Amino acid sequence: MIKETLKIFSQNVRKNKTLMNTILENNKNNMDIILVQEPPKSFIRCVPSHTDPTGDPIYGTPNHPDWTLFIRQDPAQENYARVATCVNKKLQKMRFTLRLDIINHQDVNVLAFHSGQHINYIINVYSDDNQSALHFLNQNIVDLNNTVVMTGNFNIRDNDWNPNYPHHSAHTEDLLTLAESLGLNLSPPINPCPTRFADNPRDTNSVIDLAFINPNNSGFRQHFLHPELCITKGHLLFVMGALIL
Repeated sequence: MIKETLKIFSQNVRKNKTLMNTILENNKNNMDIILVQEPPKSFIRCVPSHTDPTGDPIYGTPNHPDWTLFIRQDPAQENYARVATCVNKKLQKMRFTLRLDIINHQDVNVLAFHSGQHINYIINVYSDDNQSALHFLNQNIVDLNNTVVMTGNFNIRDNDWNPNYPHHSAHTEDLLTLAESLGLNLSPPINPCPTRFADNPRDTNSVIDLAFINPNNSGFRQHFLHPELCITKGHLLFVMGALIL
């Protein structure tokens, strides 16, 4: 039986290439999985085109030799993935795969991995202001037994996870219903604080980055927010751990 304690890191990098490169380098020896929302995209080259004499542009997301990058590929720039998942290469024995046959959407990664005879899942989500990913998941999600965690930037402000915010969102019920269908519960952080700092100091900071965990995983540690490790203003990073049997 394979027994692993996975250290999982999640952050919206707001398309910042330098930030993503720094995260990958700084965490190559102490993290197992890095979940990224709004990853950067860089022009790579042009390929021959039947319609454009200058060629069609190809874009890519930075990677690192110590990490395996999982990202949905789409030649159309407007459909470029808004989530990416990096798995430390020391975990190759767990056979991580991006399951596009389950969910094929630019804002969702469903990552499967093996532990012993079991297949487990991690779901990385970026849901924009229109809640595109949330609507898609509620309409297309299948029964994913052994989902370990669903986390990411959900862009939903609600009093349920931020007592300083006085309102409830119309999208909260949909999100909680989705989590329940996956057997997951909302995980409050050990050290509650805003997860998104406003660019304008006159605006209010918010809690929009959330984690939902499987309550049956007795080895799962509640996640920690790390404002002291933030390199740029924007979204906080958080770290969690799970015991995988």
